[in-house]
Amino acid sequence: MSATSFPKAPLFRLAPALLVALALAGCADDNSSFGPEPSRPLTASQRMGELQVALRRNPNDVETLKEYGKIQADLGQWSQSMGAYREALLVKPDDRDAVMGYGRAQLAVGDYAGALSMAQKAGGTDLPVLLLKSGALTGLNRLAEARAVLDAATRAYPRDLDVRSNIAIIAGLTGDPQAYGIARAAAFAPDSSYSHRRNLILVGGMTRQDATARADGQQLGLAREEIGDILAVGHRARTQGMRAFGIMPAI
Repeated sequence: MSATSFPKAPLFRLAPALLVALALAGCADDNSSFGPEPSRPLTASQRMGELQVALRRNPNDVETLKEYGKIQADLGQWSQSMGAYREALLVKPDDRDAVMGYGRAQLAVGDYAGALSMAQKAGGTDLPVLLLKSGALTGLNRLAEARAVLDAATRAYPRDLDVRSNIAIIAGLTGDPQAYGIARAAAFAPDSSYSHRRNLILVGGMTRQDATARADGQQLGLAREEIGDILAVGHRARTQGMRAFGIMPAI
C-alpha cells in the first residue's frame, strides 16, 4: 500500500513520486564518428505516442495495451493506467499481467475492495499477489488478515524490504511495540529505497517516537520539513487509521 508498497508498488508514499523516464538520456553527439547516428532512447511520452498509433492499427493488441498501462503506472497516472488495463481485460479477461496491473491501480486510487478482488482473481502465492492482497486488506481495515498474509510472505521472502516495511505499517496501526524496530531494520538495510525510509518516519509518528524518527530521518538524508510532514500523517493515523493516508500515488 514501491509509496505504501503493497503492490511492488506502492509503499505508503505521502507525496507524488518523481516521474520515471522510460529510458536514460542519450549520449552526447559525436560528430567525428562514422556510420549512422545512434538512435536515441524514447521518452515515456514518445513511447506512449507510438503505442497509441499501434493501437489504432490493432485495437485488440493486449501486449501494447499492457505496456501503455505500465508506463502510465510508472508515471503515477493511475486512472489512465486502469483504463489501459481495463481495455486489455476486455480482449483477454484472464490475462494475469493485466489483472495484476489493474489491481495495483485500484489499490493506488483507494479502491481496496476492487484490488482484493483482482488479487483473488490472479491467484497464486507469488510476492506481487501477496503484496497486492495485503495492501487491499489493510485498506479495508482488515489488519489481522493483512498481517497474516505478510507473515506468510516473510517466510518465503525473508529479506524482502517491501514486505517488512508494510508489516511495520500494520504493526504501527495496531499498536505493536515492535513496529518501529521492524521499520528501522528495513530502512537502514543497504538496499533500502526512499519509500522504506519515509515509512520509517511514518511509523515513528504512529508510535510516538518523534525524536528518534527525526534523528533517523536526518541520518537517512530526509529533509527536516519532509520529516515533519510525514510525522504529522503518522500522528493522524493513530486515531484515523487508514483514512489518514488518503490516496496512495505511484511506486
